[in-house]
Amino acid sequence: MKRLFLIPCALALAACNKPPTPENPDPAAKDANIVNLEQGWSREVQQRAWFGSFGSHLVPTAWLEHLQWKGQPFMSDAHMDALGFLTELPSAANPQSFPVGFTQTQDGDGQAWTGLGCAACHTGEVRYQGKRMRLDGGQGVIDFNAFESDLIASLKAVQSDSFGGFADALGTAPGDRPALQKQLGALIESLTTRHSMNRTDVAYGHGRLDAFGQIFNAVAVDFLGLPQNRRAPDAPVSFPVLWDAPHLDVVQWNGSAPNAGPGPLLQNITTALAVYGSLDIAKRAGVDGYASSVDFTHLDQIEDDLYALKSPQWPEAILGTLDLQRVQRGERIYAEACVSCHTLSDRNDPKRELKAVITPVDEVGTDPRMADNFLASKSASGAFEGKKVGVLFGPELSAEAQTSDLVIHAAVGAALGHPLASVRDAVGSFHRVLKTPADQPTRGYKARPLSGIWASAPYLHNGSVPSLAELLKAPGERVTAFAVGSREFDPATVGLAASPAATGSSTFDVSLPGNSNSGHTYGTGLDADSKRDLLEYLRSL
Repeated sequence: MKRLFLIPCALALAACNKPPTPENPDPAAKDANIVNLEQGWSREVQQRAWFGSFGSHLVPTAWLEHLQWKGQPFMSDAHMDALGFLTELPSAANPQSFPVGFTQTQDGDGQAWTGLGCAACHTGEVRYQGKRMRLDGGQGVIDFNAFESDLIASLKAVQSDSFGGFADALGTAPGDRPALQKQLGALIESLTTRHSMNRTDVAYGHGRLDAFGQIFNAVAVDFLGLPQNRRAPDAPVSFPVLWDAPHLDVVQWNGSAPNAGPGPLLQNITTALAVYGSLDIAKRAGVDGYASSVDFTHLDQIEDDLYALKSPQWPEAILGTLDLQRVQRGERIYAEACVSCHTLSDRNDPKRELKAVITPVDEVGTDPRMADNFLASKSASGAFEGKKVGVLFGPELSAEAQTSDLVIHAAVGAALGHPLASVRDAVGSFHRVLKTPADQPTRGYKARPLSGIWASAPYLHNGSVPSLAELLKAPGERVTAFAVGSREFDPATVGLAASPAATGSSTFDVSLPGNSNSGHTYGTGLDADSKRDLLEYLRSL
């Protein structure tokens, strides 16, 4: 059975069908040193995943092309790179030469909109001695809050200082400029409201986002129109890697999302709604659903593409040859100390089915904030009160409900609003996996297979440990501050290279709330040579 992960990605066009090899640069890349590791995707699939939209409407495309930021184009390579985006050359799927993850779609009036797709957060890159290894489905390092803040500031600058020049650049006729001003003001108000709704004292920095917190606010505050439901999304976590995710029984860091039946469909809908999508609960669609901006057309394509994605293998030609004797000794250590939680996955088995182990917070000892926030989040149901969690099935929502149940209701409503019979049929079976209030997720975190673990630093769910070598140290000996965002890699420690924070990076401080690097003491008692053996095996996965 094909399964999918909670992400917004899909559609595009292409160039060639031959996947690049680990040793060869990508001929279509902006930098000749960019290398695509072999992960089972052709260039066509990669372009489709990088630039396809499933309904995210952030800003009109023409506006984005003419916005300025501190004397340079807002979308300049320098600005985008500092925010953590991966810059790209123009292509059929990306005619504007926007970074990876920027998507294009049109609204009902024919206006072209740019949004964000899954690849913005779920495409990684590892840099070593000038080589830049792209990681499809890897951990992105975008600074989401800084991007949103910069965009609002840029739009406000147009409104207050340079509207005339902006209108000229767009070719807007004098008689149409009042309408443009009104649309500009409405977008600024919408984005500012959203940004304020998701304000938090916990800085996300590069490579992290409290996705659940922002999804909860999108539904419980924005769509329901209930500002009292706002909760600070103050439990940022690393963007998870996507390889193996479609094959797992549950997804999300806390294992809260079933990955069977229509679960993947609903997970994607919630993300599409939260990432600059829209849901009008007052406007009915279909017989039972709500009108939304979600583009359902290519959900099957998303599922097929991610199902075929493989983990990246250690590129020996770039990072050095593996010591096979150490790998063999490390394999024995892994079998004794690790595999009971982190099951092995065969990247070459296209039908692999994997089970995640949920370890209670009290046992694993890692920062509890994300798990606790999810379980504690309750909201007024507002217009959803008295309706069934699954719209057509499940218990009725009381005046106050688990926010996750309100999100399920919104996602099912959006799906039922779509005319595709396949979508409605899929959602109709959701009652078989729908969690009841008595089936709330365990207060714990998911242990996933460690395929490609070398390419997914920093570690732990909140990104609080910069390398695998640090993770094998006792918590009290781990570094307490480090730079994130540069993508520079250290093969010796298997993780982020130690470097001071600079432009395009931010500092991770483990003393801040939600940032603890405690716990996960497994393997910390090994002697130095055994740790080296285990690290060598982990490189090979």
